[in-house]
Amino acid sequence: MLDQDFTQANLTTALLDKPNILHIATHGAFVPTDPRSSYLVLGDGTSMPISDVQYLRNLSNIHLVVLSACETALGGRDRNGLEIAGISSYFLGDPSKAKAVLASLWKVNDPATSLLMADFYQQLNQTDPEGRKPTKAQAMQAVQLEFIRSQQTLEDVGKRAGIRVVGEPQNRPQSLSHPYYWAPFVLIGNSL
Repeated sequence: MLDQDFTQANLTTALLDKPNILHIATHGAFVPTDPRSSYLVLGDGTSMPISDVQYLRNLSNIHLVVLSACETALGGRDRNGLEIAGISSYFLGDPSKAKAVLASLWKVNDPATSLLMADFYQQLNQTDPEGRKPTKAQAMQAVQLEFIRSQQTLEDVGKRAGIRVVGEPQNRPQSLSHPYYWAPFVLIGNSL
């Protein structure tokens, strides 16, 4: 679902089809001292309170939730002492929830993240000579190694994606081999 089509009602309906992967690329915020103030931004610009994620149904078939927006794995000390709890934790936790979440620890660069995610999904679909597919962790590691070895720059990514970066801070590293671009994503939960 893109733009205006990404609504809470459409998300709930899409989950009835029992997808294996749920990818959410939108802005969100986690407030550790008051999780009820945490949210994901929907396509119409409204906020979906993060507490509503705990009421999403049909997540048990999902092997991976990808939260490719900024700081989606970032938690913080809350009143209950849950220092790792963040937006990602609302998708995990019991058999009715997803098996794993791939989320970010810091503000990500949109064009580089788009490339990283496209390469990640390609890696997930690769098969070795024995017909085995990589685990989620192996697929992410392969993409991270590609980025480390890459000679690409931010300018190259913008050209490939057909987008122009506006307002990107000038002090950011230009080479995609820099950890800023490939290291923010952590896999939480089942790595298989």
